[in-house]
Amino acid sequence: MSSVQYLAGFHCPAADLSTSKAQVISGRQTFYVTTGSKFVYRYDTKKKLTVAAFLFPAKVCQIELVSSTQQLYVLCAKNGIYLLELDKQGRCLKEPGSSSSAGRMNVVSVGPESCCLYDPSVCSIAVAHDVLVTVSKYPDKWGIKLRPMNGKPPSMAPLREIELSFRPSPGDIKGMEHAFLQPVLCCVCLWKEKEPSCDPCHLALEASLFTSLFGVDCTLLSCPIIFCGFPDGQVACFPLNAAGFSRPVNQEQPLVPVKVLYHLEQPVVFIGATKAEFQSSNTAHSAESAERLASDCILFIGRGGLLVTITHLANTQGSAYEFREYHLQAPVSCAASASSCIYYSTCTDLLSVAVPPAQKEVASRTPQNPILPSTSHNITLVVAVSLVSTQGDIELLALSNRGRLMLCKLCQREKGAQVGVLCTNMGKRIKTLLSGIGTISDRVSKLRTVLDQKTTSLLTLNQVMTLSRVVLSSHLAEPPVHCEIKVSQTSILQQKRFMASCILKNNSDCVLDRGWILCVYLCSEGSDSSISYSFPIRRLPPGETTELCFPLPADSCEKLRFPIKVSCTLFYSFRNITTGLGNSDNNADPFVPHKQGICLPLQELIIDFLHCVQVNPKAGLPFTPAAPQVLSWDPVESFLLSSPRGKGGIKKWNHLPEDICSLRVNYAAQLKATVRVSSLLISQALQNEKSGVSVCCAVLRWLFPERWTGTENQEEVHGVTPDGRALGLRVRKVSVGDLPETIPAIDIEITSPHLDALACLHMAVIRRLKTLVLQHKRNDGNVPELKLRNIQEQFIARKSLLKEVQALRDRLCVQKELNLDTILHRLLDTYRALRHPGLPFI
Repeated sequence: MSSVQYLAGFHCPAADLSTSKAQVISGRQTFYVTTGSKFVYRYDTKKKLTVAAFLFPAKVCQIELVSSTQQLYVLCAKNGIYLLELDKQGRCLKEPGSSSSAGRMNVVSVGPESCCLYDPSVCSIAVAHDVLVTVSKYPDKWGIKLRPMNGKPPSMAPLREIELSFRPSPGDIKGMEHAFLQPVLCCVCLWKEKEPSCDPCHLALEASLFTSLFGVDCTLLSCPIIFCGFPDGQVACFPLNAAGFSRPVNQEQPLVPVKVLYHLEQPVVFIGATKAEFQSSNTAHSAESAERLASDCILFIGRGGLLVTITHLANTQGSAYEFREYHLQAPVSCAASASSCIYYSTCTDLLSVAVPPAQKEVASRTPQNPILPSTSHNITLVVAVSLVSTQGDIELLALSNRGRLMLCKLCQREKGAQVGVLCTNMGKRIKTLLSGIGTISDRVSKLRTVLDQKTTSLLTLNQVMTLSRVVLSSHLAEPPVHCEIKVSQTSILQQKRFMASCILKNNSDCVLDRGWILCVYLCSEGSDSSISYSFPIRRLPPGETTELCFPLPADSCEKLRFPIKVSCTLFYSFRNITTGLGNSDNNADPFVPHKQGICLPLQELIIDFLHCVQVNPKAGLPFTPAAPQVLSWDPVESFLLSSPRGKGGIKKWNHLPEDICSLRVNYAAQLKATVRVSSLLISQALQNEKSGVSVCCAVLRWLFPERWTGTENQEEVHGVTPDGRALGLRVRKVSVGDLPETIPAIDIEITSPHLDALACLHMAVIRRLKTLVLQHKRNDGNVPELKLRNIQEQFIARKSLLKEVQALRDRLCVQKELNLDTILHRLLDTYRALRHPGLPFI
């Protein structure tokens, strides 16, 4: 079983590390780590802690350690290459520019004096056999330069230069799809038993494969070969030393020939080699001798999971080597090779795969593009890996995308070990495995259900908060979610009742789904009667409406008290979100809704006397008075009941004197009340110019929008009240001349032989006009300039009439023997003087 030991943690420059910038290198007694920031950390394996941090002027792109000379080359982004001379303990030989201490770690600031090569175009480096190889990126080509070192800092003048044009894959036309990746460089040498490679980072190939790939000249001269894998998918190679090669005929051609071996059509992330399988004659070799065996397979790994191997073919005519393609799990972020295995990371898991051995005969070739089975080690988030040891268990040094350094030990099965179980235990083993699978499946199913419920709750909560923000932050005249009220008459249990319809319109971009409740609260002014209704909303998508009906409240005497105030509120209960999550509070108080959800006040509407009047817009065709159904508010009754005689217990008309009761019959003459409005005000407020009808007809349609059935420009209507009393309403144009200047006005004349019906309708018309004037004032309507002195005189005149009404009322309360007929007729005349004509709305 694989094990993971966490060694240290490092600072991440962003949310996680980039696979092209993170790097970890294992030395003799130290590890060097870079996370793509300006720091290079040194970890001591004996002390088991980070002992030093080197601070560079720019972000570190790559580090390269030459173990033979203890030189650390650091490539900084758009800044150049820095060289650190280290001792055996990993300390700088040259005195740094400045240093500080952070706990047990020394922070060393590396200055410009350590810069050995300033070249902002360099994007990748490699050091091999005292030669510094640099790769630069240009707009349409790759530039490779070789500079000799001879144990000293590299010279500024390159020994040789090589250019290679871009050859992007078909899906990456401009070659910029993987621009953040760096080229991969690797040095390959000829394997010699007596002279093993001094640098463990070099790859040693057997002579047959080396000769077939690079020719006899390179084999005789033991010339190292540099492999370059580019982000555009190309894999090229060229000899490190040019000695023994003839100069080309064309002097413009590069001295060192470049050979493009393969094009993976995906970024190259790793170049390595695997060793031949141990034969029976080699089983006695120790692990140390096994490390020196030659590799017989070169491999390239692409980021998309493509694995390409190069093997030697014996006894063949023509080409002596063969390319084979395999597929791994993708995307591949980093990889390392040991013996015949490859260890690679996909960031979601660390996997190992065995490369098939090289086939000695052409006839035994495997099918193209097979998928190699990989072994999972259950180690996630690995973005950089380095091989530490292959003796016994494989040890890898890994860096996670959170900046944590890990030592991973991967157990290897011994060869010859018996794999499998006995047949007698097979049934028990399968039964145990199936039982475990069933248990895990049940747990996964429950967890998935809970996760789905939480996801649904979060989505619902997001919609609720979004709708709340839209409703509460709206400053429009018509909110995105609003209500409209309509009143109609219906029959319930053989009794005529008035029903109100609340039309809820959703003009927002949100959905009113399950859990939303529309609360409607109704109360009458001057009365203690009130009632509330709650309507659950099933689903109301954007742009749609729903209609909800409820009866209008009446008092104990079955009378409607106008006006009725309607308050509409949207409520969402949080119990719907926590249902099924085990967080619901069963002891919550259902009468305290604001502690369990969110309330969104929508509108406050008024149902007045006009909503319940049945009209016929055609003049001369009044309705036939019906039998009284629902009694409305009677101002005469309220006036008489407000006296001491009424307060002493007289609650019904049959207990009053007969001369007072006889006054409730119909009057012989029509009673009138007049409301005058400025034509300019009514035209601007109703926007009559756009409707195409006359101003008088527009006023009637504004007063009765739901019951207007006429198509002609009518100026007079007749109708009945809710209790069956006749009334009439006529609109005409007049000129008001009792003001400082004559202004055109609209005269709304209300007629009825019933005083209570006339008073209720008059109050309803005035209330609507007040609302219209306030809305017009908020819309910056134009108001004519008038002298306040004349208007004040009219107020004083009507104030004297009000004083006379109060005096008559006081006499009626104090004196017992009075001529009631004279007083009541005087009250009626005063009432007529007050209301016909009334003060104009200007």
